[in-house]
Amino acid sequence: MADTIGKHFAEILAPKHDSADVERDLAKFQERYELFLENDCVISITDNPMGHLSYTGPELIDALDLPVNPNNLMVHVNTFHRKTADRYESGKEHNEQDLDILLQHALAIGVKYLLCVSGDGSERLPRLRPEDLGYDPSVIKTVTSVQALEYIRKAYPGMFTMAVAFNHYEPFKDEMEKLERKLAAGAELIITQPVVMKESGDPRLRDANRGLREMLKFADSEGVQVVLEAWMSQKMAGLLPECVGHDIDFGDFEPYSNLEAMREAFPGRYIYLSMIFGPQSMQKALAIVE
Repeated sequence: MADTIGKHFAEILAPKHDSADVERDLAKFQERYELFLENDCVISITDNPMGHLSYTGPELIDALDLPVNPNNLMVHVNTFHRKTADRYESGKEHNEQDLDILLQHALAIGVKYLLCVSGDGSERLPRLRPEDLGYDPSVIKTVTSVQALEYIRKAYPGMFTMAVAFNHYEPFKDEMEKLERKLAAGAELIITQPVVMKESGDPRLRDANRGLREMLKFADSEGVQVVLEAWMSQKMAGLLPECVGHDIDFGDFEPYSNLEAMREAFPGRYIYLSMIFGPQSMQKALAIVE
């Protein structure tokens, strides 16, 4: 049983390589990083979000000379990376899309928590091959977060606390089987997809919320912490179906009333705040969950 992480989480999207204004995006990243750290949240930095080639958390932290508190930092690691025998060396220029360079750089700056996800790829982001991680490609056809967890646990034993995602919008039986494999591979923390409490009448949303509660019972029985994701942008609410991977009718979604309903339904659970853009939304959200 892993120790409970006694903090809320706040996610930052890493700036894309092809941004139209990288300097602006870097400044926004720094502002949000410092805001979340000031509010004692675990800062959760994405890894090539939505398949867009982006800067990695460790290189952003180094480039912007940001402070690191190991108890307040999580770096995402997905399955779309290259794999070489290169080693990280401080002060040396590297390709941060190399899996081991990313992991070794994360260790060097004090990263304690990883979120391992399967991720999204593109022509510029090929998926890791089974043989890259020591698997027989005739047995393991595709690298998923399970293989990434197993590799990290073997190559970097005891160096990271690893989290995984749970998508309660997927068919429950299949998703629970995936979760059990992830836990067996070394996961110690579960982070859900965005939770939407006000049911729209879409049976898929009703089933998702029923499945979420069943998963929570299972995780509690196993002594595994679950952090519930809360989507905090009204402006971006239309992207919720894309985020969860299903064209579900989420109805008249309002983030703060939804967060209040989450807190009432799941007292004491820590929250993973997505789409927090500034101090006002940060304070408003924390006033609800704390």
